[in-house]
Amino acid sequence: MSKKILAAILVLANVLSLASCSMFTTPTFPEDDDPDDTSAHSESTRDKIYDKIDKISKALADSDYERFKEFSEECRDLERAMPSISEKDKDKDNYMAPKVTDSWKVKHMIAETITYKIDDDSYKGGFWGSKCSVDVTFSYKDYHEVVGMREEFLGPADFNTLLYDVEKTIDTKINLIFTKVGDDYQLYNPAEFICLYNYENLETLKFMKNCFDMVKNVYMTGPGWDEATESYTDVNEFTIVFELDERAKNYVWTYIYRVSEELNPKWNHLYTSSRITVESPTEIRITYKQDENFKTGYYCFIIYDPQSETLMGMEYDVYNTKDGSMPTTTESTTETTT
Repeated sequence: MSKKILAAILVLANVLSLASCSMFTTPTFPEDDDPDDTSAHSESTRDKIYDKIDKISKALADSDYERFKEFSEECRDLERAMPSISEKDKDKDNYMAPKVTDSWKVKHMIAETITYKIDDDSYKGGFWGSKCSVDVTFSYKDYHEVVGMREEFLGPADFNTLLYDVEKTIDTKINLIFTKVGDDYQLYNPAEFICLYNYENLETLKFMKNCFDMVKNVYMTGPGWDEATESYTDVNEFTIVFELDERAKNYVWTYIYRVSEELNPKWNHLYTSSRITVESPTEIRITYKQDENFKTGYYCFIIYDPQSETLMGMEYDVYNTKDGSMPTTTESTTETTT
């Protein structure tokens, strides 16, 4: 049997060798069949893959799974790993919005630093262009350098400010595989990206509610102030003092202050400042002064933090002997509103 087959092959070889050039045609294959092919079509395929990698990287940095899955197979484990924050989560005025923890916000901020670099030499086209692969190094800022900077952070934004200046990165090389689906390509191994969100020990981070957590004491002072009755008498100026703890020196404070007379039904706002910025304060001391003495009434002196949308200050009585009033009781108290 084997001899007959061999003979048939030899006969076929002779026939082919006798055939004219016009009778012999070289088989043709899809243009990007060869992994090392440098034809225009192969270059076009690589450009498509690189464009998809750019879009995938942006979706990873935004923790946007809906956008990511436009270029990839389904991967629910990756979706669960992504520290995504929806528009509802960002809506402070929507009480129905899902609550996102501060540590989750920090994870989202770390993910936002994701970048990538393609290893051009590693690009490979598959058989008949059905599969392509390339090595890509994904990087994000080394958040470990920030974790030890503070015992307590002034919210996730404070963590993010420190993270911005970190130059060291955590790098992971991932071999991305793309398979052809129709005329397009789809990422075949999305689960490889889960490692980009494995941030450790962030649940143990401590966060202050707002800058007023650093206030040790707040009090009124200055001419005409009586601590016993918590009131001013015959004065044209108020002075408020916020004593701050050691943590305050790590921050730049921005605030607005307001002095108001508490009338019913509508308060009389005597003065509202523009934004004031102070770097590394040990205390905040503010004096408000007018030409004539304040009339008898009930007043408040507050500072407002625009970032956390919280305020803190004091309420107190004011007496004016020209009005025939004198302090008799102690009613005012320190007030903090959040």
